Amino acid sequence: MRYSEIDLQVEDLMWFGLDTQGCVVEFTTGGSANVPEFVCRSREDNETLENYFTNLAPTTAAHMLMDQELGTLTEDARHLASRGLFCYDVAYDQNGSPTDQYHKIAFPEKPLILEDLPDNIKRIIVDHFVSADAASDQYIHVDHAY
Repeated sequence: MRYSEIDLQVEDLMWFGLDTQGCVVEFTTGGSANVPEFVCRSREDNETLENYFTNLAPTTAAHMLMDQELGTLTEDARHLASRGLFCYDVAYDQNGSPTDQYHKIAFPEKPLILEDLPDNIKRIIVDHFVSADAASDQYIHVDHAY
């Protein structure tokens, strides 16, 4: 089933992509951030990816970039970064409105890359590209599907 525009406005969605280096990147929408077409086309695929990545065993040290603890967001970012994922959250402007960018909140010491993934996960994520290098980019622009 497809994510609708209304779904994206009411759900704090976690979605996944690959950067230009083949590293796995996680994004959290806060119910207000842009979500690309490759995520919107299949709720089931996105849920499969979320289930896979959140249930991985820790493999590396996680480095946090947040100044304060923000409950579930902080816990999820620390958890996923320790599994090798770069983690980004919706970025807001000076007026508190969401932008078309995400900002990095956590990163792994040793990134998880496409080649490390099992075939069933590769098949889903292989075309989930974001135009960024998560190791160096603090902000990632994402075009909205709607």
